[in-house]
Amino acid sequence: MKALKKPFFLVALILILALVGCSSGSGKETNEKPSNTNNQGSDQTSENTEKPANDPPAEPEVKAFDLKGEKIKIGLWWDGADPRETKTEERTAAIEAQIKKIEETEKKFNAKIEFVKFGDYGKYVENFTTTSLAGEPFADIVVMELFWAFPTLVNKGFLEPIDQYLDMNDPKYNDWMKTGGSFNGKQYGFYDSSPSPYGFFYNKTLVQKFGLEDPYELQQKGEWTFDKFREYVKSATKDTNGDGKTDVYGIAGAYGKVNSLTEQFLHTNNASVDKDASGEIKFSLDSENAIEALQYVSDLFNVDKSIMQPIPDDASKEFIAGKGVFYGGFSWELGGLMDNMKGQELGYVFFPKGPKADKYTSYTPYGNMYMLSKYSKNPEAAILIMDAISLHDEGRKLSEQAWETSYPNKESLDTRKQMADNIGYISFYAIPDAGTLFDKVIQDITAGKVSPATAVDKVKPQFDANIKKLLEEVK
Repeated sequence: MKALKKPFFLVALILILALVGCSSGSGKETNEKPSNTNNQGSDQTSENTEKPANDPPAEPEVKAFDLKGEKIKIGLWWDGADPRETKTEERTAAIEAQIKKIEETEKKFNAKIEFVKFGDYGKYVENFTTTSLAGEPFADIVVMELFWAFPTLVNKGFLEPIDQYLDMNDPKYNDWMKTGGSFNGKQYGFYDSSPSPYGFFYNKTLVQKFGLEDPYELQQKGEWTFDKFREYVKSATKDTNGDGKTDVYGIAGAYGKVNSLTEQFLHTNNASVDKDASGEIKFSLDSENAIEALQYVSDLFNVDKSIMQPIPDDASKEFIAGKGVFYGGFSWELGGLMDNMKGQELGYVFFPKGPKADKYTSYTPYGNMYMLSKYSKNPEAAILIMDAISLHDEGRKLSEQAWETSYPNKESLDTRKQMADNIGYISFYAIPDAGTLFDKVIQDITAGKVSPATAVDKVKPQFDANIKKLLEEVK
């Protein structure tokens, strides 16, 4: 999973395609999310000067500190985070703006901003906790996987809430930051972007060939539902050459294989693996909503057989080869798909809405944010500096400009914009062995061995025991 962890922050600002929860390598969504300089108000003030009534209100003055040249360190696990290291000939206007913002902030706070890499992902948390307990955390602001932070690092006292220093009512803070980065009513995560969403790519050329209604149109009419999708992919599963064998499936597969598909179907039916209706950590795969979603996946596999079987190791290749109408994947895969499907038109839509859901949404099993070390010697200054070098609203505008040049049509572009405001986080990876236990459920239901309820009952005792262990360890 290490390769799936780069957040946007400065990497994305300089238009390198590094995304939260997205694989490195080729074929990423072009210019996913420029990020990280903010609309900080001017330092200049003018007394007794009246402003025209129609002028927009001035942004509040950012509190400054005189850190007397001390360093504020931002910790992460990848290369290329500091835009000042970009070669002059490779600097875009956005990079120059970022550099300028960093320089202004350093001057304002009389501090040095340093990006500190600890590259061993597997020992990243250990390094952070060890250096913190020694009184010298390797960074003041640290990138943390959300499932590292919640509940373990928060409950053990390594992370400091940031809403004591920042006003979370300010609209510049996006919903993803406020929902994904909060825990027990307090805000810990800082992030001015959002992770790459997960949806369904579809082959518009095949859709037209088969005489099917465009999924985007169904989505916009509110008709993109579990029932409609099941009917749709069943009708798109065909023997096109008359040899008695299916050669085009409704669904070619998905990035992350059937596990990722199932996670999306669970959450698009307002279900969860590890949260009850109140948001408390509790095994919830046996809830009515979850069982309904699991039964839905089982029917796609075992009744309709509309998902390619056996499940391909790299479903994107099968989709590219025209063997499926749909492919579930992250938005960053768009570029690679387009490069390999010349002459065919692509679309992108949300997963269908389940009976228990009231809106379309996307979920990511990966998410990380910038968090404040409780052991920082200058905690308030550190988070204010982080805020001061962040793009916020300006970043969103730059992203949308980039999407306009990378998406193949206005329909998929519109979906991508909608997804930016409707994305959540799947957090059950914090539970020991949760991934393995979830795999067992998926294996049972896709093989048609047992009912979803029985498959869930088989793992429930171990899930419950592991949740109890987790909660006891972090008291």
